[in-house]
Amino acid sequence: MVGRKRRFASLALIMVLLVGAVSMFSTYLLYETSLNEQKVRLHELVQSQAALLTELGQIAQGVEGDGVGGVPLDTLLHHLSHAYTKFQIESDAGELTIGRKSDEDVSFLVVNGKAVTPANSNAQISYENHYAIPMKAALEGKTGTVIALDYRGIEVLAAYTPLFFQDETMGLVAKIDIDEIKEPFIRANLIIFGVGVALTLLGLIVFFKLSEPIIRDIQLREQNYRDLVQGANSLIIRINEDGKITFANSFARKLLVGEEGELVGRDFMSFLGAAQGHGGLDVVLQFFEQGENYSESALTLYNDSNGWVSWTVRLIEEYGRPRELLCIGSDVTKLHRANEAQREIEERFRAIAKASPVGIAITDMEGNLIYANERMHEMTQTTAVDLAGKGWLDRIHAHDKAVVKTQWLRGKFVHSNQVEMRLVTKENLEIWVLGQIVNLRSIQKEIVGKVLTFTDITPIKEAEQAMRQLTAAMEQAAEVVIITDIKGIITYVNPAFEVITGFSRQDALGKTPNILKSDDQNEAFYKELWETIARGEAWSGRFVNLRKNGRRYTQEANIGPIRNHDGQTTGYVCVARDISDQLVVEAQLRQAQKLESIGELAAGIAHEINTPTQYVTSNLQFLGDSFDSYSKMMERSRELVHYILERCKDTPDEGLQAQAESTLDLKEIEYLSEDVPNALSESEAGLKRIAEIVQSVKQLAHPGEVSKSYHSLNKIAQDAATVSTNEWKYIADIEYYLDDTLASIFCLKGEVGQVVLNLIVNSAHAIETKGAGGEERGTITLKSYQEGSMAVLEVSDTGIGMSPDIMERVFDPFFTTKDVGKGTGQGLAIAHNVVVNMHGGIMLVESKLGIGSTFIVKLPFEEQN
Repeated sequence: MVGRKRRFASLALIMVLLVGAVSMFSTYLLYETSLNEQKVRLHELVQSQAALLTELGQIAQGVEGDGVGGVPLDTLLHHLSHAYTKFQIESDAGELTIGRKSDEDVSFLVVNGKAVTPANSNAQISYENHYAIPMKAALEGKTGTVIALDYRGIEVLAAYTPLFFQDETMGLVAKIDIDEIKEPFIRANLIIFGVGVALTLLGLIVFFKLSEPIIRDIQLREQNYRDLVQGANSLIIRINEDGKITFANSFARKLLVGEEGELVGRDFMSFLGAAQGHGGLDVVLQFFEQGENYSESALTLYNDSNGWVSWTVRLIEEYGRPRELLCIGSDVTKLHRANEAQREIEERFRAIAKASPVGIAITDMEGNLIYANERMHEMTQTTAVDLAGKGWLDRIHAHDKAVVKTQWLRGKFVHSNQVEMRLVTKENLEIWVLGQIVNLRSIQKEIVGKVLTFTDITPIKEAEQAMRQLTAAMEQAAEVVIITDIKGIITYVNPAFEVITGFSRQDALGKTPNILKSDDQNEAFYKELWETIARGEAWSGRFVNLRKNGRRYTQEANIGPIRNHDGQTTGYVCVARDISDQLVVEAQLRQAQKLESIGELAAGIAHEINTPTQYVTSNLQFLGDSFDSYSKMMERSRELVHYILERCKDTPDEGLQAQAESTLDLKEIEYLSEDVPNALSESEAGLKRIAEIVQSVKQLAHPGEVSKSYHSLNKIAQDAATVSTNEWKYIADIEYYLDDTLASIFCLKGEVGQVVLNLIVNSAHAIETKGAGGEERGTITLKSYQEGSMAVLEVSDTGIGMSPDIMERVFDPFFTTKDVGKGTGQGLAIAHNVVVNMHGGIMLVESKLGIGSTFIVKLPFEEQN
């Protein structure tokens, strides 16, 4: 409604202005016509008056020449005043003026029909004053009309002409005010304008009342058309004969030049790219394939990107000539790109499917093969004919075919759409594949088929089997396996690591091997190790580590880099084995070999010693027996000599008496009677000792003993003490507190004897260390007793003793506190191995520094399971 009122007011204003302009123009024409008529009338008036006055002047001159008195100027002026009266009758502002030139001024004789006296203010005016223009022209002998200002400064229409009177030139001017001429026309114009405006408004009111339904209908149609054109999501463009755009809707502007841009006047071909050039309507038509209705073209869009528009064009002709082209375009950029992407996807799918290392099969809902790529044929060694229909199912292993039929093809994925299965080639070779199935859907999201892929995982399966075997080997291996990353962080340890080191897998993961580090190797050792493996080389060697409980152990390790496919080191692997027991066993073996050699030697020596010893023993027994007989004989001889000497007292016989006295040396006989038995007894004891030592050596180093048997622990201890006599006899005494009722133990006699021998020797050395430089003798005590199912032997000494930290390491291989040359650090380790590992016993130590030590050996009477 507001728009209509505004349009009505605008139209009314236009009509009023038009009426005003027409009325003013017509009034102006009438005014000009009247003005021209006034000019003519005034001109005629001044001409007639001038002629009259001139004639009167001539008449006056003629009369004067004939002797008749002339007509005075006043008379003439009187006639002129009368004429002015007539002139004023027709015009209120009409005026007749006569003037003459006086020096540099204009002197008026008659003004407004009245004579002017010199005293009048209007009597004179400067000749050059612009108010005197009409009079000046008349005085200059000119005749005409002019619109100018008079002597009053009022715009007038003046007619002027020269007046010749009695040989004097004067000027005659007749004038009328312009306002007087305009007034009737202005009044008429106002009347006409008012009537015109009234009629115009009336006509407009009647017009709008009559045309309101039509206008409303036109407006509605126009609005609908505007909404349709401007609101359409299509480009609507009109192109003229020059190829210029004469109309474009908002969608076209927004798409091509932006909302603030302007399309009208632009060359349409400029949006088709530089290659299309510019041209008129014929070029545009040629572009649209010579007037075909539909065409798809690329356009340069507002953001300088390329777009695609599908056009519908209609040629508008006028008198058989193309005048305009209506173009309606749909933005099909997304569709075009989608089609391009679809084509690209299809081409890419074909290329991927052809080059894919994965077998691809596409089936319909019934399982009939639609497509199989080259890899599928290669894997199954078949042709397209072999796989056609449901022939591809024949390539599925019999054990896996049920899964494919019942679960895959029916869409019942029980667990997963991925299944490891076997394919059977045409030559009956089995290959492992990872099968995967997805639904093939149409644009309407309906399932129309299945897409199956088969990835050859035979190498993976073989690798997995090898990995399982390797993992099983690593998990079950007795050797320690440690894997670290490039920074030395532990990422894997096997169970053997946990058993040997005491650290659990959780303890080790994320740590470095430094958790096993001992102080037995210096930094230079580890530096050389890391530099070797950092160069990508393998390192082999032995070093001592610490268990979680602080016990040391010796390991033999091989450490090497782990490389990826590019040959870059990604970590390190260490394969190590605990050789502590091996070293002990090796030392024990060496010791056993020594003992065996000693035993063999002892056996030979014993044989060689026993034979002469037996001779000597027999002879000593013979000599003893003979000395007894000899002693008896000497006793009888001494009695005989005593008898002879007694008889000689009765019957003196100096020769016989002298002979009897010299026959026996009674003092010597008495000495021999006392010393010879002692000598024979000592000799017999020495031979017995020799036999005992040889027998102890034979028993302690009994060669060839490979199985256990029952032996007396007391006897083993006594033999060991006997053999080691030379180690302790000068510095200590041995005290025995052996339980005579102690049962025999099931053992390896030589091994147990070696244990006791080592303990006695160690006790002697401890006493020697404590008593160095002193005369006080130490004591070694051997004590045996029964404790439950075990026989216990305690070897105690009064030696220097041990500190707690030494006690913790006393059974470690190669650990010793003795000076170089006095110990290898293997004795107690061997002893511990014999007691604990070989016999299932227990070995303990108790010690106080400066007081002494006690080693407790507990051995079972019977074989332990």
